[in-house]
Order: sequence, then structure tokens, then C-alpha cells
Amino acid sequence: MNRTGQLFRALGVLAAAFLLLAGLHVVQADMNRQRAAHELTETAPLENAPPVIAFTTVALGGFRGLVADYLWLRANRLQDEGRYYELFQLASWIVKLQPRFTGATAYLAWNMSYNISVTCNEFPDRWRWVNRGIELIRDEALIYNPADPLLYKELAWIYHHKLGQDMDDANRYYKIQLARQMTVALGDPPVDWAPLIAAPVNETELRARLAAGSPLWTVLTEKGLSLRELEIRFAAGDGAIPEPAASAKLIPADRQTLLLYLRRHRLTADLKLDPVRLAALTKRYGPLDWRLPQAHAVYWAERGLEFVPGRKEINCERVLFQSLGQAFRSGRLIYAGSIETLETTPNLELFDSANQAYLDSINRHLDSNANRSGHENFLIDAAVEFYKFGRTRKAKEILEMLRKSSDNPKFRQPLDEFVLGELASDISMASQGQAQAAVQGYLVQSMAALAYGDDERAAAFELIGRKIWAKYMASIGAETKDRRGLAPFDQIKLKTLEYCRKNFPPVLTNRLPEVPKALPPPPAP
Repeated sequence: MNRTGQLFRALGVLAAAFLLLAGLHVVQADMNRQRAAHELTETAPLENAPPVIAFTTVALGGFRGLVADYLWLRANRLQDEGRYYELFQLASWIVKLQPRFTGATAYLAWNMSYNISVTCNEFPDRWRWVNRGIELIRDEALIYNPADPLLYKELAWIYHHKLGQDMDDANRYYKIQLARQMTVALGDPPVDWAPLIAAPVNETELRARLAAGSPLWTVLTEKGLSLRELEIRFAAGDGAIPEPAASAKLIPADRQTLLLYLRRHRLTADLKLDPVRLAALTKRYGPLDWRLPQAHAVYWAERGLEFVPGRKEINCERVLFQSLGQAFRSGRLIYAGSIETLETTPNLELFDSANQAYLDSINRHLDSNANRSGHENFLIDAAVEFYKFGRTRKAKEILEMLRKSSDNPKFRQPLDEFVLGELASDISMASQGQAQAAVQGYLVQSMAALAYGDDERAAAFELIGRKIWAKYMASIGAETKDRRGLAPFDQIKLKTLEYCRKNFPPVLTNRLPEVPKALPPPPAP
């Protein structure tokens, strides 16, 4: 082959190589655009990320995965060895190394709130780990993934299930701690939202709103304290302005402005709750009690649904309607003298919004029957609760809903028979001991309501107990009354009062009468 042929062949190879490289460049550019569009790459710096996150995202590149894998292995080894206190820091580092790996964050938070917490014997230690799970999602992962419904759902579930249910024997302690947090941030209900929303949001605004020459700043300077240190003292207190600000000679308007500022800061900076959203949800759904976990589950589930087109995301939807349903069943907090004596009662005003949340989800997922059985159970519970509170007209409306949605023969019973059947689980088949326990159970609840000053609820529980007593006595027949009959109702009531006076906490015992109190009948429906 002559030199000319060789030259042309070389030029052809070079031309082919150039065309291939150009084609690869076009394909690679298109692949990079698609990776960015579908968030398949983490090479781009995160928006609003702290410097350490921006550094690890860009500088470490693909090695971040290797470091994260090592931290996962170390975290698992520490947990197997029962060495938990380094785990929270490791989890935080894993989130920083792989900030968009939200499935890992959800697992880490669940692991701390559920698995690690129950290994602790002391309730304060358990609460600390539950909080760490909450904080990992709320205070870290959501900063880097503010539009991820999965994270909002996981956070809502911790409030709904871990704090709201009674599966953990520390659940009452959790509820008390949450109620304390929110009482500090919101004060006692009902909340006046407008002043809280309008409160100063930072030190600059606070200085501008206080009177010129306010002694607050002089007092803080003299004590060597910053405003941040005052905020920390407020968060750890009982909701009052802490020292030394409490002793400063502030005019009443400035004192109120400072208190609102401290509350708003506690709410937004520490608990990451937006008072504008809290007020809007209260208006939308009804009197949610923000001292209870179900309301927080509603808040975070709603935040997740904000980022879903048409609000069609079954996981967030389920937490939402289940939490509203639970708030209806036990979403009103009462306590006598001290928050340690807190008890919850049904929040009947939430029925319509909870019912609508069920229906909305059912209508958005017509091809699924998963939510229908839950809705039916909710309606059964609602009919019973309204009946117990003497609101029989609403109970009848709900029973009619059940009749229209199901052919179950028990829904065709008269209201009294249906409710008593649900309450007593067919009292006619009960033993004498079972019937006695059912009557006494409702009388104990009546006495507790009486101690809390809720005479209407006390009367409703007593009425249920009396009806169960009458139903049982009628069912056993005259020939067996001597053998299977119960003591007279008023005698059972007296004995139950004596039991409650001996076994209730002193703060409640002191509120009980010496002899059975004649309660007025529940209000007419």
C-alpha cells in the first residue's frame, strides 16, 4: 500500500473517531440533562444547605457512598452491642453524606424512636430517643428534602402511632411531655392566633417593637445573657417569662410582646411549627388540641400532601384520616391542677372533618376497598360516642349512614339496641361477673369525669352504666335473678364511689363527693 492510501485510511479513522466522540458528547449531555431532571444525581449542591453539606456533596463525590456504608456498618455494630449514644451522631452524618437518601433517613428515625427507645428502662430516656427520631427528620432531613411526602408521612406516623397510641407503656409520659412543650409555646387554650402570628420573629423586630429604652436589654447585659439564652430558659420553663427578664420593669405592653416573641420562637425555631398553618388547620378541621399528638400527626401529614398533585398520596392520606379519627375519639385534653393528671376525652366537634377526610380518600381511590372498612369502624365508634354523650340525634344520623353503606343486619337494629350491643358485646350472654364489670367500668369513668369537673360527661357515663344494668337484669329472667342478678344500681354506684375515693390520685379524690351525687340527665339531643 502506498503512502497516499495509508494517509487516507488514517484520516478516515480520525474522522470516524471524531464523529464517535461528538456523538458520545451529545448522548452524554442528554443523559446528564435527564439525570438532573429526574434527580438521579447528587453532584449539584443542595439549596440552602449548610457549608459542611455543600462541601461533602461536591468534594467527596462518589466516595460519599463508601463513607456512608462504613457508618452504616458501624451504626449496626454499635446497636448490636447496646452502645446507643453514638448512634444519633452517626445517623446525622449519614444524612449529611447522603441527604437525598430519604428511605435511609426514615429507617434511622424509626429505629431510634421504636427499637432503641424501648431498650431503655427509664421513661425520660425513652422520650429522649423518640425525640431524636423526630429531630432527625424534622430538623435535618426536611431541610434538604422539603418536598418529600415520605419524610412528612414518617414524621406524622411517629406522632400518630408512637406518641398517640398506647402500644408503649411510656405513652402517657410521652403525651405529658408533648403537652408541656405545647403549653409553653401556645399557652392555655383556646389559642388567640392573631397576636401569635403577628409577634416579632427575630431580635431586630423585637427591639423595634419594644418601647424605646426598654430595660430588658440593660438587664440581660448586666447578667451577661444573650436573647438566645433567654429563649433556652423559656423553653425549659413552665411558659412564664424567665428570669432575669421576669424581674425587669417592663411596661405591660412590652411584657406581652416579649412573651409572644418567646412563644413564637419556641414554636417556629425549636418545634418547626408554623402558627399560620396551625391556625388554618384549626379553622379547617375544627378545635384540634395542639397539646396532643394526633393534632401534630395531622399537621405533618397535611404538609406532605401539599407536595402531591391532587393530594392523592395514600400513605399521607391514611395518617391524616386515621389521626383525625383518633382525635375525634380522644382528642380533647383535660387535667386537674397539674398536667401530670392529664386525661383525654372525645372531641366530638371533629366528627364532620374526620368523616370527610375518610370520604375524600375513598373517592380518590375508587379502585381500592382498603379504606372502607376503616371508615365503617370509625362510624360505629362515632355513633357510640355521640350516644354516650346524650346526642342521640347525631348518633341516629350516623347509624343511618351505616345502613346506607352496608347490609349488615346489626345496623338495622334500633339505636339503643345497636349501641348497647357495641358497648356490652351482647350483655345478655355475659356472666354475672362480666355484667358487673361493665357497669362498674362506666361508673368509674363517670366518677373520673366528675372529678375533672365534666358533669355532662359524668352523667352520660352513668346513664350508660344504668342502661347496661337494666338490660342485663331484663335478660336473665325473674327465675334466675336471685342466682345471677346484680345488686341494686344505686348500691353499685355507692361501692364504686368508695373504690374511686381509695384509688384515685389525691388531686382527684379531693374533688369527689363524700356520697353519690345526683347527676342531671344529659342535655336533650
